[in-house]
Amino acid sequence: MIDKTFNIVVSGIGGVGGYYGALLAKYSQEINPNIRVWFVARGEHLKVISDSGLQVTTPSRNFIVHPAGADDNMHNLPKADLLIIATKSYDLKANIDQLKPIIGHRTVILPLLNGANITEQIKDMLPETEVWYGCVYISARKGNPGSVYLESDSESFYFGSGKKIKTELEYKLLDLFSESGINARNPENIRYVVREKFMMISATATATSYFNCPVGEVMEKHPDEMKHLREELIELSILQGYPMTAEEVEAGLLKKQYRMPADSTSSMHVDFLKGSKTELENLTGYVVHSANILGLQVPTYEKMYEGLKADCYPPKVKE
Repeated sequence: MIDKTFNIVVSGIGGVGGYYGALLAKYSQEINPNIRVWFVARGEHLKVISDSGLQVTTPSRNFIVHPAGADDNMHNLPKADLLIIATKSYDLKANIDQLKPIIGHRTVILPLLNGANITEQIKDMLPETEVWYGCVYISARKGNPGSVYLESDSESFYFGSGKKIKTELEYKLLDLFSESGINARNPENIRYVVREKFMMISATATATSYFNCPVGEVMEKHPDEMKHLREELIELSILQGYPMTAEEVEAGLLKKQYRMPADSTSSMHVDFLKGSKTELENLTGYVVHSANILGLQVPTYEKMYEGLKADCYPPKVKE
């Protein structure tokens, strides 16, 4: 157990950051006051959280938590011992710039964003700061201001330093997360786990956005294109040094895609439909640019990337 003051700051109180931040705040309130949890939020969401707390609704329970503090001004927050980042990847640089006042020499950053090289991007921005690897499997969303919803009680939280020998802090945080009610895992191969999550998200987000339809329809009407996306991703990952067998990974990805609710879609597809910013560069463009550097042909990704970069949405689908 962490037996001295330990400040956890969660940036991005949407579905992911809100749910996990709420569990940590609840643990702080009820079990270990040495853990102090702070939220970085903004607008009406911040106002409601500050006034009334964060309301969490899941299929099995409802509760309200009150963090140690919530703010959009970093000068009102303490230096973070652990900084969990759960914003969208297109906001990463702006978010890091905003958070710099609370990043100290002891801060460990744990990003939970979608993307293949998020940790490396942050390390480039903050070369003196320790940045870990993380990813989650969860179906959660922000609701009305001051509320988040978990659509299924099933969730998984993976994290790790990526070092050959685990740090003492990793063991302590695994205990802390687990005691907070998080289905936390600290695998030896955290980099591979993050890559595996990226492969599933990237192919699904790219296809649902390009064809402008939910997962089930993509799998039923465009199985060849989905297979080509998976194959191109696997070939790129192998070239980048990830130890994997093409047949085994292909089977695993296909199985995970078929497990997704047929009427569900990707958050990137939703963002395209809303006319909002999207994670196109981190989820699709990354594959194209990385393949070009390595001299690898990824024609399916290139076709969909070019279509999704166009000014109008949905794109004109090319066979």
